[in-house]
Amino acid sequence: MQLGKRTFLVFLLGNVTILAIVVCLAGYYYVQCQNYNALIKQYEAVTIRANLCINYGNGTVLWYNETILPVGCNLLNATKRVAVVNSTYYPTYEANFVNAINGVCYNSTHYWMWLRWDENENDWKYGSVGADLYILKPDETLMWRYEKG
Repeated sequence: MQLGKRTFLVFLLGNVTILAIVVCLAGYYYVQCQNYNALIKQYEAVTIRANLCINYGNGTVLWYNETILPVGCNLLNATKRVAVVNSTYYPTYEANFVNAINGVCYNSTHYWMWLRWDENENDWKYGSVGADLYILKPDETLMWRYEKG
């Protein structure tokens, strides 16, 4: 009978110890989750999300949806976050000209143009300014398209 009580006591003590460890771990992860949520709220205050597309004009189209960007980011810098971009600044136009995206260079027959999706008209519209002058808006959809000139 003595052995049964001792076994029960060891079993009970073991379970209480495990329960204490689980409660401590749960508390730790709860605090970490609260810190993470606070960090996300701070992060969301200084970032936007945008959808970027690169259309190579040969059937290859790459989408970078929900790309996280800093507030005030221009299209050229946003594109540099998802692709290798070669551009040249022209003081006469006070803007950058995109020479190449991911190694696909402009030439005598093709060049890179950017467009934005107009939700009101459900159509792509050509950009009205250079990519380095266009400031992205939250949840905007933009495309680089390699076009025949």
